[in-house]
Amino acid sequence: MKATFKFVFLLSLFLSILFSFTGCARKAPCLQCAQGDAANKEAQWKALNYKVVELIQKGQYRDATKQAKEAVQVAEKTLGKEHPFTATSLNNLGELYRIQKQYREAESNYKKSLAIREKVLGKDHPDVSLSLNNLATLYLLQNNYTKAEHLYKQAIKIVEDKLGKENATLETPLTNLAEMYKKQGKYFEAELILKRILTINEKTRGKEHPLYAKTQNDLAAVYFLEGKYKEAEPLFKSTLSILEKQLGKNHPELAVVLENIAEVYKKTGDENKAKTFTKRAHAIRASATVKS
Repeated sequence: MKATFKFVFLLSLFLSILFSFTGCARKAPCLQCAQGDAANKEAQWKALNYKVVELIQKGQYRDATKQAKEAVQVAEKTLGKEHPFTATSLNNLGELYRIQKQYREAESNYKKSLAIREKVLGKDHPDVSLSLNNLATLYLLQNNYTKAEHLYKQAIKIVEDKLGKENATLETPLTNLAEMYKKQGKYFEAELILKRILTINEKTRGKEHPLYAKTQNDLAAVYFLEGKYKEAEPLFKSTLSILEKQLGKNHPELAVVLENIAEVYKKTGDENKAKTFTKRAHAIRASATVKS
């Protein structure tokens, strides 16, 4: 069965609307000027980070990295080396290095960001959980499961204590922890976490949301790996139904789910149904290739 899970990373980027500022004709410093200058610095920093996001979305990681480095320099120079915005820029630079598999550089920037957030915001601040999650995911990619598990659990506890045990923010570290258990073959542990995420999704987003469908798909994948094909089939089909309603019957995201259902039927010996779902998946992929 093809892997269907995609890591979810949180970039604490500021994308708020920027303001324009007028200069002050007074020669001596005044409160209005000081406030305007601070806002101007923030606006400059936000503009740089907005550009980073645009470049990431376009897949232009080299240019995005260059902009991210500039954002760090601007934040350090204008706002201070221990400002929360500086931490955010370092986190985003670390994320870019992670995407490009430059893990040593990614770890260094994640740790710098984490240290600033813990010092300035406090070790129990939700932004600290973001840094812990990203650093944990980096360790997961390097198969350092002991470090990853410890940091994921720290991130989860911070969110639970500060925002509640059913807050949507928990979905990211919980999903990543479940994926780690799945990679280790700890299917029972992964199953329990994914069921918890489904409960959170249902309460915060509803059963028709694509993220609810994705979690169903992940749980079905665990059942498949456990050989629980009867449990996997209805979840995969429910996932397909939700995505068809929300994204349309020919959306590229459906291809993976269709292939998963086909794999279930192959395992249960129903080759005709397997061929039907495989054929539809191929048609969707072919259509997507032509459009791109």
